[in-house]
Amino acid sequence: MPPCAVNQQVSLAICGAIHIIIGLHGVWRHSAVYVRQRRGKPSMAETSTQVLDVQQLLLGSKGDVAQYLLLRQAQGQSLDQRRRLEGLVIELMENPVADGKPLAREEAALVIGVGLWALGRLEEAIASLTAAGSPEADYFLGQCYLESGYFAKAAEAFERAQRAKAATKRLAAYGEAEAVAKSGRPEAALTNARALVRANPEDPAAHYLLGLCLDLTGRYEDAIAAYEKALSLDPNHAAATFRLGSIEALRGDADRALEHYATLAEAQAVYVNALINLGVLYEDRREYEKAIPCYRQVLRASPNHPRARMFLKDAHAALDMTYDEDRQRELERREKLMAIPISDFEFSVRVRNCLQRIDIETLGDLCRLTEEELLGSRNFGETSLQEIKEVLQARGLRLGEGREELIAPLAASAGGAAMHGVPAGADEAVLAIPIADLNLSMRSRKCMDRLGISTLGQLVDHTPEQLLASRNFGRTSLNEVNEKLARYGLALKQTPAPEEADEDDDDIAPEEEIVRMDSEHETPDEGE
Repeated sequence: MPPCAVNQQVSLAICGAIHIIIGLHGVWRHSAVYVRQRRGKPSMAETSTQVLDVQQLLLGSKGDVAQYLLLRQAQGQSLDQRRRLEGLVIELMENPVADGKPLAREEAALVIGVGLWALGRLEEAIASLTAAGSPEADYFLGQCYLESGYFAKAAEAFERAQRAKAATKRLAAYGEAEAVAKSGRPEAALTNARALVRANPEDPAAHYLLGLCLDLTGRYEDAIAAYEKALSLDPNHAAATFRLGSIEALRGDADRALEHYATLAEAQAVYVNALINLGVLYEDRREYEKAIPCYRQVLRASPNHPRARMFLKDAHAALDMTYDEDRQRELERREKLMAIPISDFEFSVRVRNCLQRIDIETLGDLCRLTEEELLGSRNFGETSLQEIKEVLQARGLRLGEGREELIAPLAASAGGAAMHGVPAGADEAVLAIPIADLNLSMRSRKCMDRLGISTLGQLVDHTPEQLLASRNFGRTSLNEVNEKLARYGLALKQTPAPEEADEDDDDIAPEEEIVRMDSEHETPDEGE
């Protein structure tokens, strides 16, 4: 057979195979990813139950980038894990020692920088990693720039990191390609991504990178196939799950987008963008009570996240508006009910005469009376009272109800006056954040418990002097509280300045100065 005929048959066979693959692609999509749970594969939450050793990862990894990367997952497993990592980083800043031996300056800068990156404190991490100057430091410097949106600087850092050993070099190559793609040059990064897939066919990160480049060039079907390949190799690949959710949202399939984002929300690590997008999808469905926890979860990890703070405030406002609409409809119904004339009801002659004597014309007038007031009326006894109560109960009303509605607004205004310590213009959603989200030390937490402080709003209604008056709460604890509040743009209430004494009072002896002996030397609480 002539070579040209062979080539023609091969071409036809390839075309036929391509048509079969395209025809089956939709079916394969639904069987590969969207029904992974039906095949019994564990969720992200189920596969991340092992508690990682934060100290071992930070101090025992000895420059192993893959081990350092696990720190982000470890600190997200619980508040205790995050506090433990924060404590380690602070200790290393003050005294860079590991296993009783002092760390070299570059090694200390690397370890501190990696810890700060894991905690999401990117600006501080960049400063520390820049001082380290090693390929491993350059890799995490690239990660910091990538997460901060400085893609050109990220690409440069990842390029420098590729002078490291093979494992780090491969991860840095992935990072550089991702930075180039996100900088607006996905076509330029696509060639490198395909080469990385050929060199690492079983690496989910390579397939994710290929999907990202295809995604950013608008080839969504090919991108979906690459993301799903990454997930078939690693069902817990968070970035691939997030990008699949983004594509489905772009296509208008909110249900599938919500499914992907919800998978990430269940994980122990905090995926900020996934939680933000999930919250927005819930808001689109008017499920504001589900959107609010998403934004709160972001603010626990990043207290000053601007979009999370803004969206949380909007969700609270929308939720209040929804309740207000329902309440308005209920008020209108009750208003019509209360306006019904007494003459519309078949009361006995005795009851009608009694109500006429005390000028009761509508149900609203009647509901403002108490049982005692009716029984005090002439010729009005228990039988007449029971007759009225039965009529009111049939309409969901009772005696005295109208009077309570008049008193409620006065009580509410009195309660509002009690909040005089809250800063003017403060974000109500932020003020409602629980104290537990501050990650305070044990000593400070016990002080909050003793004072009955459970929210940020209650905390900022106290002065520094009020906190210092609490047992075992000194300047160190006060500085900690001030620092935590500053992250939310809040501060403790200031003590009013004392009034100046009159000139005629110069002969009055000054009060004896009281010195707190325990302000700087706090006695430890039990168990601390």
